[in-house]
Amino acid sequence: MRFAAAAALLAAWSVVSAQEPQAPPPAPPSGAPAVAPEETAPEPAPAPATPKPPARKPDNAVPLDIDVLSEKLARYPDNPYLLNELGNLLLRQGRRLDAEARYLRAVKLDKDFAAGWNNLGVVRFSLGKKSDAKLAYRKAVAIQPNYALAWYNLGVCLDSLNYYTQAIKAYQRAFVLDPGLLDVRQNPQVASNNRIPAVMAQTYIDRGGTVVFPVDSSYPE
Repeated sequence: MRFAAAAALLAAWSVVSAQEPQAPPPAPPSGAPAVAPEETAPEPAPAPATPKPPARKPDNAVPLDIDVLSEKLARYPDNPYLLNELGNLLLRQGRRLDAEARYLRAVKLDKDFAAGWNNLGVVRFSLGKKSDAKLAYRKAVAIQPNYALAWYNLGVCLDSLNYYTQAIKAYQRAFVLDPGLLDVRQNPQVASNNRIPAVMAQTYIDRGGTVVFPVDSSYPE
């Protein structure tokens, strides 16, 4: 009887113990580093696409020719500098009337374009329009008083019109501003210019020198 009661009591205690909640696991000690969650490695960025080569060279690498300049002028018809360059190319090809038209349009678009006026004078002089050339050269030096080449060209034009004194002064101004114009390598026209000795002599006189015939002495040394 006692044995049966003891067995029943032990069975009841086992059921109660099995129903008790389990104790939580101990917390990590204070100050211990927390374990970071495992990160997924990022996917590598795609390589940049190789740029395609340009269809044509940049404009500043394209040699200037009539086709290139004409193409540019189709886009920028009122650019006086492009018109001037096209005039230069046309003049080299002997297309003087076409060149004159480009220069004239250039100076109409920019009335202070000294190089355009000089070039207009050059082509007009070559066409026999000497009075018109003189006016163009004078316009160039009025805009840019230190424009040596325009002064020289004005001298040639005045000389051909028999304005001798004015031509000498224009030549002098040109050579003072740019002595390199006396070098045939820079200015081939000077090789056929028979006024150069007179210009040099006048320049010498203007600077205080005298032009006299040399004398000889008979006094023995």
